[in-house]
Amino acid sequence: MTDSFRTTATALIQHDTNLWTYEGSVTMLYGLFRLPTRMTIIRLSKSNQLIVISPFPPTDLLQTLLAEIGQVQYIIIPNEHHTFWALKFLARYPQAYLIATSEMKSDEKFRKHVHAYFTNDGLECNPHCTTTLSFDWPVQDVEYYCFYHIKYIHEVLFYHRPTSTLIVTDLAFNYYEESSEQRIRAQGFLFRTYLWLADGYRRACVTKPFQYFFKKDLEGNKQDFDEMLTRYRNFDRLIVAHGMVIEHGGYDALKSGTYKFFLDCYKKTKERPRSWSTEAKLGIGLVTGTVLLYLCQRYFSPRSLLTK
Repeated sequence: MTDSFRTTATALIQHDTNLWTYEGSVTMLYGLFRLPTRMTIIRLSKSNQLIVISPFPPTDLLQTLLAEIGQVQYIIIPNEHHTFWALKFLARYPQAYLIATSEMKSDEKFRKHVHAYFTNDGLECNPHCTTTLSFDWPVQDVEYYCFYHIKYIHEVLFYHRPTSTLIVTDLAFNYYEESSEQRIRAQGFLFRTYLWLADGYRRACVTKPFQYFFKKDLEGNKQDFDEMLTRYRNFDRLIVAHGMVIEHGGYDALKSGTYKFFLDCYKKTKERPRSWSTEAKLGIGLVTGTVLLYLCQRYFSPRSLLTK
């Protein structure tokens, strides 16, 4: 996967005090198109320690850029898809803590390397990690919330308190900016075609296929969305891993983007007449077939007919 990474960036982008991003792109679907992506770096306010979310390959250039602003201490796997270069990053910064979404517990490749997993009750230490480290999460600077009800995503989002910034990975995309004259950051014909087909040019919103992920647990997802929007009410900046950063008005953008998309999906599903599930249909068919077989044997078998 390392060969699929590409970047022309020669510097970090500073968005605010102690907050940077670094941009690149990766190939998707066996090289059919390139997906723009973003790594986020936070420096703790009372030290030079860095939190790196969705790490890129630790090239010489990137290592130099990070060394200029601090020391890498926390390496974050925010969901089950942004895992590509986490282990290489950890190998380059062995003193750092690797913390991941709890979905990574079942991944044997990471089992011995992840120091802790995110939960909404605090960090859960990994007993299988080969290095035993005791550490605390810097909650005074960065809060997090686990969106674990979204099937196939299991994302952790982060809130940088000092700058009122919410950082999401795949919970929202932003390939369209109202202030721009055209759609932006959609590289290549195939990728633009996909965004068009999946209604992916909406502001701070996921694409259509996410409705199937949401439907797996509608009530759990609604609870997560409501809790997140309450906890981080009126946050200003929204950093997304794919698309343009929204520097101001991020709360309203996310609420009218992904959250509205989810609510529409929620209402449509709730209003739809209830239908039997496949399991229920199979169960009813099995019971019906058993009853019919019994009746046939009881009343229509040669032996039963002779007794009449």
